[in-house]
Amino acid sequence: MEQFKKRKGLFIAFFIAMLLVIFSACNTMPQSEEAASGSSNGGTTAQLGTLDPKNPTKITFYSYSLTYPSMKPGMEKLISDFNHTVGKEKGVIVEGVPDSDYQQHKADIAARKQVDVVQHTFPTLDAGKITLGFKAYEDVFPKDELEEHLVGISENALDLGRIDGKMYGLAFTFSTPIVFINGDLFEQAGLDPNDPPKTWTEIKKYALKIKEETGKDGFALPPDNGWITDGVLFSNGANILSEDRSEAVFANGETFEAIQIWKDIYQSGAHAIGSTTEASEQFMAGNLGMLVTSSALHSGMLDASKAGGWELYGVGLPQFSDKPSVPVNSGSALAVRPDSPEKNAAVWEFIKYVTGNEGYTTITSEIGYLPLRTDLADDPNYLKGFVDENPLYRVNLEQLERIRPATIWPGNYATEAFTIFTDAIVKAVSTDADIEKTITEAEDSINDLLN
Repeated sequence: MEQFKKRKGLFIAFFIAMLLVIFSACNTMPQSEEAASGSSNGGTTAQLGTLDPKNPTKITFYSYSLTYPSMKPGMEKLISDFNHTVGKEKGVIVEGVPDSDYQQHKADIAARKQVDVVQHTFPTLDAGKITLGFKAYEDVFPKDELEEHLVGISENALDLGRIDGKMYGLAFTFSTPIVFINGDLFEQAGLDPNDPPKTWTEIKKYALKIKEETGKDGFALPPDNGWITDGVLFSNGANILSEDRSEAVFANGETFEAIQIWKDIYQSGAHAIGSTTEASEQFMAGNLGMLVTSSALHSGMLDASKAGGWELYGVGLPQFSDKPSVPVNSGSALAVRPDSPEKNAAVWEFIKYVTGNEGYTTITSEIGYLPLRTDLADDPNYLKGFVDENPLYRVNLEQLERIRPATIWPGNYATEAFTIFTDAIVKAVSTDADIEKTITEAEDSINDLLN
């Protein structure tokens, strides 16, 4: 028993660390008025210099994954594999730089140090483009080579890093929201975990049944989640920003309806009350029937279920009535800022490797994120065996077909706008506040900032 408690404690600690990574990746906002010393991205002509294996070009790769124990070995392997294969052959050496809390690359850019490739979060990518000198892929890499390399990656995934028609980040580590299910609680409540709920109406019905039969909370989607909310609103037909991102447009009937349904579940007595971290701890401990969170937590959830002696199941983001759900993404993109033709060539070799077949295979099997080259999941030379052993990855791969980018807030006001939006969602869902009034006031406040 004591051994079990120790193991459970370790799994929960691991999970919390993972949760902090993902949650912070989805929510970290830019520092205002940051120094920018990168070169301009406008009008640059793509030109690759000549690399020399006898005199290799060194580039730096700033990665927050290098700072977390659960991700560090996989990321170090990715860098090492490149240096010992393509890098050695072509003449490129990559130095990995741990980038805890996404601040080190900003500090080093301000100090005019060499910062070539950054593992960057999506919501703040526009701010990075403005303040940190990130360059569009189309401006630094040859068009024909870029187009050839992107073949096989979902177009929806490629859109995630596009701003104003150009790619400022190529999807790198990537996950979608999933409903993790405690199969034992389902069975105790007389429910079949192999026939999970697919709509929000069913979610509420199943959650109440679990609460009634087991006494444990049936469901949780904490309103402070920071990114899954976008998918909930998109799934009911709402938009958050106008197409040109100049105006907030989320105060509408579709949003009000979606939040009302969410609020009904939250206040039904069957929803776990607390933060995203607290709800996740509750699920890990076997005391919660269903939890919507990032698919990147799959390995931690699986380990917790094995330690607790219960079965883990899963299903995609629920839908409203007969409308297909629209999941969003969390994770990171690779932003680049080479400053010479030789650096263009060196960075391009690294980008091609880590977002190619070998790179995505390592990212999925060693770190836990989805392969954006989805064909790898059926290729016995890459990920078929791994995915067959971990079938919940199929749920997320299927969601890639419907995925839509999480909101990239306008760079100059990203922090303020994101905070206003999130605070309004928390208030509207978790309190007795009037939904329409709360959401409309938040939209007005954001538009006052943007205009």
